[in-house]
Amino acid sequence: MTPIDPARLGTAGTGRVRAGSAAAGSGTQPAAGGFRVTAETPSGTAEAAIPLGEATPVSLGVMLAAEALDRDAAHDRAARRHGLVVLAGLTALQRALLAGGDPVIALDRLGALLADMPQAVDPRLAALLDSVVLRVRIELARLGGTGG
Repeated sequence: MTPIDPARLGTAGTGRVRAGSAAAGSGTQPAAGGFRVTAETPSGTAEAAIPLGEATPVSLGVMLAAEALDRDAAHDRAARRHGLVVLAGLTALQRALLAGGDPVIALDRLGALLADMPQAVDPRLAALLDSVVLRVRIELARLGGTGG
């Protein structure tokens, strides 16, 4: 049995993918923004040919704005995590009060957590955390604990 030669049959290169315009079917350059897969390499894989001139330039202002968004998101994540820890402290205080134990340790911990409370950038998160801080301050004042 003899192997079939795709070049002899005229089917060589039919596995190539081209997009862009109908006229680009036999041309060497794809249409603007087009994509094409070049001929297969000896290992049998195809390499994508994307002209370097088509890369979208990014301005410094856009990069700085993206960095500021990342920084704001990091501040919000830290504030959210700290808020969850404060809520856990309020839960520990509630359990200590319900069990009839001494709430001094829970009150001291809440005072320390309140002193280290980070500010949130997102206005909704900041309002929610302000409510939690207010609740902690009420409990500290009511039960005679220390803190801000």
